[in-house]
Amino acid sequence: MKHHLTRALVAATALAVAAPVFAQTELNFWSWRQEDAAAYGEIIAAFEESHPDIKITYTAHEAKAYNTILTTAMAGGSGPDIIHTRAYGSLESISGAGYLEPLDGQVDLSNIPETLLRGTTLRSDGKVYSVPFATQTVLVYYNKDIFDANGVTPPETWDEFMAVSQKLKDAGVTPLANGTADGWTIEVASGAIMPNFYGETFFNEVTSGAKTFDDPRYVTALERMADLAPYMPVGFEGVDYATMKALFTSGSAAMFIGGSWEIPAWRDAGLNFGFMPGPAAEAGGTRMVATWLDGGYAVNAASPNKEAALEFIRFTATSGFAQMLADKLNNVPAVQGATPNDKSLAEIIKLQENQTPYIMLVAFRFNKPTGSTLLQDGLQQLLTGAKSAAEVAQSVAAGIASAE
Repeated sequence: MKHHLTRALVAATALAVAAPVFAQTELNFWSWRQEDAAAYGEIIAAFEESHPDIKITYTAHEAKAYNTILTTAMAGGSGPDIIHTRAYGSLESISGAGYLEPLDGQVDLSNIPETLLRGTTLRSDGKVYSVPFATQTVLVYYNKDIFDANGVTPPETWDEFMAVSQKLKDAGVTPLANGTADGWTIEVASGAIMPNFYGETFFNEVTSGAKTFDDPRYVTALERMADLAPYMPVGFEGVDYATMKALFTSGSAAMFIGGSWEIPAWRDAGLNFGFMPGPAAEAGGTRMVATWLDGGYAVNAASPNKEAALEFIRFTATSGFAQMLADKLNNVPAVQGATPNDKSLAEIIKLQENQTPYIMLVAFRFNKPTGSTLLQDGLQQLLTGAKSAAEVAQSVAAGIASAE
């Protein structure tokens, strides 16, 4: 009897040693941000340290395919527990289908500006389905070494921008790395150039229906985009995003118009770069920067681990998370309370004092055809000379009017 009792005690002890101290809930977190995987690993580790009962696996899918991969999985009743959502119309396509858990009353959203919450709010029911992530800003980057070598300084006005571009071209330097093969990149470029020509009031006028996109101010702004073509790479029609970045980081092109998310890549490449807002239409004019909400964090309504997922989402709405987002991802967080330690991030926040909405994403991504589709197609035709600025403006206006 004694030997049997001893063996039972030994077996029980072995099981106790082998078993975990607590049961962990395992969550899957999907995103399209492959470049941020390491930073999210650190952020998730900080969360797990204070929530040892939760284990999160971050998976970053290819950006272009992400929406399709996500919606296909969710339509099949699966998908991740935690979802990195895009905003505006892209958010509505999945929240409107009932795939996301409404966050009102479950997450404290009081530390987020109302203007940003609108980007993650379903218009039909007024509920918030995602904690806003970060804002992005369109900037003109320039290679300081190339500028110094050619005796040019960062231009402030459009005339100066054209003069600098011509001087660089005459010296055998490609002024702009931007191409048009990937339509979204030329739309981003338009966010740096066009607002300074269609002006500060146009967004409210066109979204209210008081004006349309064939307004003379918008036509003028498109004409300025057409002016860029001679300063883009040879064969720019075939230059995609990856090639654009390679041209800039290699020093083959002097400037790159892109989003604030590019900064870590330029630093990793050891590039001596600066950035500025798009040039003013004339001396003394306001230099606006286009901004938008880049997405948010949501919970799969069908998740079997909804409460654990909500615990992480509550974490993303805190100032502590916002500080990590600023420090590790170098993004301007949507949640208030972070103090940027990075000088570039602080400078971007300063530039945002003269911000205007990134027009097609913020206001015209809810119906089909989207404003972005119309503008991207139009810009590609404009820059190759297939359409005039007036023709593009008319096509955009007609497409928006017919959108459903």
